[in-house]
Parts: sequence; C-alpha cells; structure tokens
Amino acid sequence: MSILDYYQQKLADNAIEPDPIQQQTVQLLHQIGQQLEQQPRRTLAPSPRKGLLPHWLGVGKAGRSANPDAVRGVYLWGSVGRGKTWLMDQFFKRVAIKDKERVHFNRFMLDLHRELQKHAHHADPLQLIAQEKARKIRLLCVDELHLTEITNAVLLYPLLENLIREGVVLIATSNRHPDELYQGSFHAERFLEPTRYLLERLHIVHLDSGLDYRVRRTENALGKEMKIYGRDAATMLNCFDRLAQGEVREAHSLEISGRAVKVKKSSDNVIWFDFAELCETQRTTSDYIWLTERYEVLMVTDIPVMNEGRDPAARRFFYLIDEVYDRRVRFIFAAQDSVDQLYQGVRLRFAFKRTLSRLMAMHYGNRLACIK
Repeated sequence: MSILDYYQQKLADNAIEPDPIQQQTVQLLHQIGQQLEQQPRRTLAPSPRKGLLPHWLGVGKAGRSANPDAVRGVYLWGSVGRGKTWLMDQFFKRVAIKDKERVHFNRFMLDLHRELQKHAHHADPLQLIAQEKARKIRLLCVDELHLTEITNAVLLYPLLENLIREGVVLIATSNRHPDELYQGSFHAERFLEPTRYLLERLHIVHLDSGLDYRVRRTENALGKEMKIYGRDAATMLNCFDRLAQGEVREAHSLEISGRAVKVKKSSDNVIWFDFAELCETQRTTSDYIWLTERYEVLMVTDIPVMNEGRDPAARRFFYLIDEVYDRRVRFIFAAQDSVDQLYQGVRLRFAFKRTLSRLMAMHYGNRLACIK
C-alpha cells in the first residue's frame, strides 16, 4: 500500500483529521516513491574539487552541475507536532525499495564522527563516506535536522551535497527553514552557498503553523487544563513493579562509554535513574542511544525546573527525549513542576517546544500503562 493509499484510508476511517498541507505533501511523497520504484539508481557526476578544506570555507564553486533527471528529495519543516516525522516514517515504510535507511539526526551525526575517525587520513573523507553510503542505499530519511554547533554544520552541509551528487535521495525533517537551519553566529556566511544548493536540489515543504497534533491528542484525552507532573514516588514504584521483567537489581552502577552511572533500579527491560545522574553528568548522545537500544522502558525521577544556569543539563535532557521518542521507548517520569514549566531559560526555548510536545505525547501514550 502506497503512502497515498494509506493516508486516504486513514481519512476515510476518521483516524486522522483532514489537513490540506499534509495532503499535498503526501501527493509529493507518493510521486517520489513512484520515481524511486520505477527508475534505476542514477549516480551524479562527482565534483572535481580535491580536498575538503576549501569547500568547508566556501571556496571553489566548480562542479556544481547535477543530473537533471535525478529524483529530488524533500525537506519538510514547520512547527512541532505538525506530522513531519509521521509523514516521513509512513513514506519510508511504504516505498517499495530495499536499499533505504531511516535515522534520527543525533544518531546520524554520531555515525558520521565515527566514520571520519576511520577515514581521517583521506584527502576528502566526506566524499568517501558519501560514496560508501551511496553504494548501500538510494534513499536516506533523516529526522529532526538541527544545527547549533559550527562543527556539525561544517560537516553536514558538504556531506549532504556529496550524498545528493552520488544519487542518494534525501528526505529530511526540521523545525526550521534551510535558511535558518544553522543557529550559530560564528561564520554563518560560510553556509549561504551550501544552503542555496539544498534549496535548488530539494523540494522545500512548509507544514505551516496549525494544530500540534501531539498536543491535541493529549488534550482530547486529558483536558486542556491538564498539568502533567509525572508520577509520585509510590506510583513510580508501582510502574516499575508492573512493567519489570526478569531479574530485578536494586541500587547499582552501570558503565556506559567507560563512565559509571548510578541506577536506582533495573530489570531486563526497565531501567530507572535520577535526573542528576543521567543529565547533570558528562553524558553524551551515544550514551542515550546505548540505553534506548537495550531497554524498553526508561524511568527518570526528580526532573527539575531548568534555566540558563542549567542549559547543559537541559540540552542533554532534550537529546535524551529525542532518542526515547525516536526509538519508541516508553518514558515514565516524575518532575518537580508541571511539564510545560520545566524550562524557564531563553537560549533553549525553541528546542524545548519540541521536547515539550514529545513529552506530552509520550505521557498520553503511557497514561494507562501503570496508573493505580
């Protein structure tokens, strides 16, 4: 069943609300899926540029021609909860090709850094990485593009350009337009040219402001005046007892990435931490990926209200929620204030909107799992 057939069926069943922008996006994704299914892979002419540094610095504009018959990818952007990830996932599931990959941006960048270490002595490692990936896949779906650090920006733009040149069809989601993707101020002018390249090679689709469907679903279930604090200590313990399978271990330490972290309680499928251990120590995205690959349920207690003074911990918490949500790991939590008040700072306010929407969606999905 194509994404178009699936979407129309969901509309007919009243399982989703009619949304003109979503419907147009489904039509576009359907057309791209048909192109992928009907056309053999086409490799674009490689750039004649040698060496990576000039391109990072925005120097050298030769070799920007591309195959005019190549399948154009899509960059979906818009407010949180507008269905970007859902649309991409439905397309990915239903496009009838085998050589495809779907990945969250955090994991994508982690894998990229590992590949760079492996090819550190190559003259143009990003081009080599793109060529290797293009031999394996024709379609790459990357969820939640965001660039707050110049290091990632310097790597991502040329990698995406190389992938497109090698014939990989890119489907990406983001909360920001490509012009605003890089949020740093340091050498922002370097990314004007690669941004133009993306604008020329991808369909840019704005799922414009409207209902946040994740919040709407939660409101329908719990009411608009809800205050989600998570669960108290007794209910958290009850949740653990109901969900835990296999051997239960009380307070102990776990080694992740060579560093010990204290665990309140764990079983074969559930693991329970205090917020301070998981987000106020030197943890990285790879640690959260490790956890979501091994446990079905993640429990966190004592989530505090965060402001600028706790921005590093807040950022780690946002990364954690990204991984938990993306891997569909059940998240059970207890917080010191209502979930919509957990971040009171300014710098990460935009990022918190996505986290808040996801927390509310996961609360809705988990509300019947272990209550009373």
